[in-house]
Amino acid sequence: MRPRIFSLMLTAFTLVIVLGVGGMLLLFWLAGQNDRRSQVEWGPRPEVLARAEARRLARLYQRNGAWTGVDLRLRAIERELRAANLQSVALLDAQGRVVTTRASVLSEPPPAQPAFSGIALPGEVPLPVGRDDGLTVRSVPILLGREQIGALVLVYSGTPGSQQGAGTLARGILGAGLALATILIALAAFFSSRISTPLRQLDAAARSMAAGNLQVRVQPGLVREVADLARSFNQMADTLEDADRQRRQLTADVAHELRTPLSIIKGRLEGIQDGVYRPEAEQIAGLLDKVELLERLVEDLRLLALAEAGQLALHLEPVNPARLLDDARSSFAHQAEERQIDVRVEAEAVPELTADPQRIAQVLGNLINNALRHTPPGGVVTLAVRANPSEVLFEVRDTGTGIAPEDLPRIFDRFYRADPSRTRSSGGAGLGLAIARRIVEAHGGRIWAESMPGQGAKVRFTLPWYNTCV
Repeated sequence: MRPRIFSLMLTAFTLVIVLGVGGMLLLFWLAGQNDRRSQVEWGPRPEVLARAEARRLARLYQRNGAWTGVDLRLRAIERELRAANLQSVALLDAQGRVVTTRASVLSEPPPAQPAFSGIALPGEVPLPVGRDDGLTVRSVPILLGREQIGALVLVYSGTPGSQQGAGTLARGILGAGLALATILIALAAFFSSRISTPLRQLDAAARSMAAGNLQVRVQPGLVREVADLARSFNQMADTLEDADRQRRQLTADVAHELRTPLSIIKGRLEGIQDGVYRPEAEQIAGLLDKVELLERLVEDLRLLALAEAGQLALHLEPVNPARLLDDARSSFAHQAEERQIDVRVEAEAVPELTADPQRIAQVLGNLINNALRHTPPGGVVTLAVRANPSEVLFEVRDTGTGIAPEDLPRIFDRFYRADPSRTRSSGGAGLGLAIARRIVEAHGGRIWAESMPGQGAKVRFTLPWYNTCV
C-alpha cells in the first residue's frame, strides 16, 4: 500500500524536528555536565549571593587589613537572603574562628567556634556538610589572591545547591524541548496539509473528469509547484472541453452539409419514381452535380482528417514558385472572366523550393476561390511571391469586402463561415481554409490573414526552402 503524501511529509518533518530538538537537549546537557564538573556554580539564591559577598568581603579585608566593619556587611547579607529560607550566616577568619554571625531564625546567638570547627580550616577549601534536620550548611571560602583569609558559612533550609540547580536546569531544558517539539510538529502538520489538500482536490477533479464532467476545475493552492499543477490541469480541462465542443460541432456541421444535397437527390428520385419528373438528361445531370458535391465534401473531410492526424502524405520535389502562381491563374481564368475580375501575378525571381506541387496548388486554389467569391465585379485579385532568407512568402490579396475583425481569428477553423445563415450562395462548406492551413503546416510553414472591412483581404503563407516532411 502506497503511503499518502501527507503522511510522508509529516513523517519527514517529525524526524527532522525530533533530531533537531534531541540534538539541542543533548548539547545543553553536555554543557551543564561540563560546567558542573568544572565548578560548583549551580545553586539556589543563598549560595549565589554568598559567593558574590565573599568577593566583596575580600576587597573589604584588603582595604582595612582586618575584619573591621564587617558587621554592617553581614546585616546587608542577612536582609538579602531572608526571603531564601536563610537560618544563619557567620564569618570565620583564617584560623576557623568566628568573627561575627547573624541569625535570621534563632533567637539565641549561635554557639561559639566549635559549632563550625572542621568546616573551614586554614588553607583548605571547605566542603558542604549535610544536616539531618533538613538544613544545609554551606561554606564559601574568602580568597585574597591565592591565600584563604576566611570563610562565609550559611545555614539554610533545603538540599545542597548543586543538586537542586542541576535538577531544575534539566527539568527546564526538557520542558522547553517538549514545548518546542509540539509547536514544530503542529506547524509540520499545517504545512503538510497545505500541500496534500490541493492534491486531493486534483485527484477528485481528475476522477470527475474521467466520469465525463469536463466542466470541473480546481483552485490553485498556495504552494507554487502545486498551483502550477492546478493551472496545468485547468488548461487541460479547457482543451478537452473545447475539443469535445468541436467534435460535437463537427458532427452537427457534417450532418448539415450532407443533409441538403441528399434531400435534393432523394426528392428528385422520388419525383422520377412517382412520374412527376421524367428521367431526362437534364434531371440526371442535376443529380450528378449533387453527387459530385457530396463526393467533394467527403474527400475534403478525409483530407482534413488525415492532415489533423499527421498522416497526410506529401510528395516532395523541386518546385518553381512563379510557375505555381501562373498555373493557378490559368486554372481560374474562366471563372474570373465570368465574374469580371482581373487576376494578376507579381512574381520575383525566386529560386526553386522543395514542396508537394499538387498540395500547394490546392492551397492556392482555395485561397483564390475565396478571393473571387468576395470580390465585386471590376475588382482585382493579386497573386504574389517573394523570397526571404529562410523561406518563401506567398500572398493572395483582393479588393473585396474584407473580413470583419471578429471573424479573422476563426476563418481557418473547419466549417466556419462569416455568413451565419450558412447558405451556399455566400460560400462553400467552410473547409477550404482549414485544409489550406493543414497543408501549409504539414510543409513546416505558417498561414495567416490580414484585413480591414471594406479594404480587401490579404492571406499569406510561408514555406521553408528545404522541406523534409513526409
